[in-house]
Amino acid sequence: MKPTIGRIVHFVQPDKYDAGKQKMLPAMIVAVWNDTCVNLQVFTDGTNSEPCEHDGVKWVTSSTLDASDAPQPRTWHWPPKV
Repeated sequence: MKPTIGRIVHFVQPDKYDAGKQKMLPAMIVAVWNDTCVNLQVFTDGTNSEPCEHDGVKWVTSSTLDASDAPQPRTWHWPPKV
């Protein structure tokens, strides 16, 4: 599947409260650079995700698609098929 503006993906963010763990957060693609690199608006869980963010949205530039079994921070993934 090709990334396009407006699609929802999962963004991998390091867990600020538990070192070494990561959180998956929903994100909307807002710019597409190529088939694997996009800019995102990440929807946080308020202060549970980002203590310094107050509006619940985080802008992430140049996030890359990660197809590995162990998700890496600052990457994005397609949501699983249900």
